[in-house]
Amino acid sequence: MSILLRRARPVIAGLALVLLTTFSASAAFAADTLTKGYEETLSQNHHGLGMSFGVGGLNGIAYRHYFGNMAVQADIFPLIADSGNYVAVFGGLTFIDYLLMWNKAARSTLFPATSALRFVGSTGVWVSRNQSNNIAVPNVNCNTPECLAIVNRSAPTDYFAHVGLGVGVEIGAIARPGFSAAFDVQMTVMWDQIGFYGAYPLPSATLMYSW
Repeated sequence: MSILLRRARPVIAGLALVLLTTFSASAAFAADTLTKGYEETLSQNHHGLGMSFGVGGLNGIAYRHYFGNMAVQADIFPLIADSGNYVAVFGGLTFIDYLLMWNKAARSTLFPATSALRFVGSTGVWVSRNQSNNIAVPNVNCNTPECLAIVNRSAPTDYFAHVGLGVGVEIGAIARPGFSAAFDVQMTVMWDQIGFYGAYPLPSATLMYSW
């Protein structure tokens, strides 16, 4: 799998570069400072911390660990509402491969004007339980074992899961410490406890401080 991915990276980056030079009015300027992730190490960061916004489990507090030009990002967000009757946990993982980078800024810049094209793959799950949907009966009127069993039964656990693949852009401190913002579009396949839910191209975003 890793060998196929390494061989596919130059192809993906080459296709992306063709699209950039075709549709971007500033392609000539970008090419002057363009670096390729499959030829040299671009990022000097090792860790990142921020917030993510997306489908299913790609929401909440995000931690990113860099491996050269690649990174793995973990997202988690617990939610408790309605006096504890509603409980949900969002969790997700995103694989990031930086293919191309241009307009690199100076090391001393906190908000560098750096842009990158990246390949992303993600998976995540949203697990929830809503106890407030249970039937409410006053205690004085609920004396039989059958009634108590209905009132006190545990609510079913629902889940919503996804896998996705796509591309995106990241702007800011990508190669050096600082803030960055990323926006991705992934072809996303989703399912819940009933079965297949749907397949759509869906967006996701991340605001990150890396160092």
